Amino acid sequence: MTLSNIELGPLAGLVTDRTRDICTDGAGRVWVDSGDGFELSGLTLTPHDARFIGVGLVESGGGRVDDSKPIGDASLAGRVRVHVALPPVARDAPLISLRLPRPTRVRLDDFEFADDATRIACLTGSLLIAGVTGSGKTTLLSAILDSTTDADRVVVIEDVSEISTEHRNTAYLSTRVANPDGGGLIDLTQLVRESLRMRPDVLVIGEIRGAEFRDYVLALTSGHRGIATVHAGSLAEVGARLTALALVAGLPFDAVAGLVQSAVSTVAVCERVGAGVTVTVGKLVIDNGTLLATAV
Repeated sequence: MTLSNIELGPLAGLVTDRTRDICTDGAGRVWVDSGDGFELSGLTLTPHDARFIGVGLVESGGGRVDDSKPIGDASLAGRVRVHVALPPVARDAPLISLRLPRPTRVRLDDFEFADDATRIACLTGSLLIAGVTGSGKTTLLSAILDSTTDADRVVVIEDVSEISTEHRNTAYLSTRVANPDGGGLIDLTQLVRESLRMRPDVLVIGEIRGAEFRDYVLALTSGHRGIATVHAGSLAEVGARLTALALVAGLPFDAVAGLVQSAVSTVAVCERVGAGVTVTVGKLVIDNGTLLATAV
């Protein structure tokens, strides 16, 4: 990580090779997760200091957060992700959330797969990676891209730049918030459409959350291979989550199950177990018109 001590201020002393997340609470207390859950660091920030550090971090990453736009995020040097919420959105005091990358790259061999067949399933066809926050979804996605042949062109689309891959034939696109005058907005939906003009063999979305799911599904059903992540705690939750996202994206209810099933070949659910990540692989099926994910 190459963030300077000046940017991090007093938070700099909390960064080690094991640090994954640094977050503040409404009382200004700073919490650190080094892989075993959050613990108090012993450091407390005043509201003034929390705002000064948070705004500075977002602005250093090209983002914006102020009284007129009290929520902001950005990707910083070394693939550090920052999110800041200011009052009155944050009830008691400015809130800072920092997500730090692993100091060393994680390979596919570092993940726990049930067998070689499930591992191979993640490398072929269109893949949806599910899991809760911090479960290893993005890490698995990056490891899969590292294993992709350079003959395949990869286009990565994200809200905030987080995915990193050693795959050389990769293009990265990121959304842009509106300017103070309201213009210049570029969202995920527009980027999905633009990416199809960039000759992608593999279309990657860092996280599916809304309207972009429609164009993504249509792209996959037209022959493109895709990899994306979604928040879901287990295979049992994936079907309902995808159905909800599809409806929000405007896909017709009676066509949702069939379209999504045909678009996604494999579902991989990440679960953090101790210091490692276990991957459970499944597939989408339709049961009485309902989209479900079942283990394979």
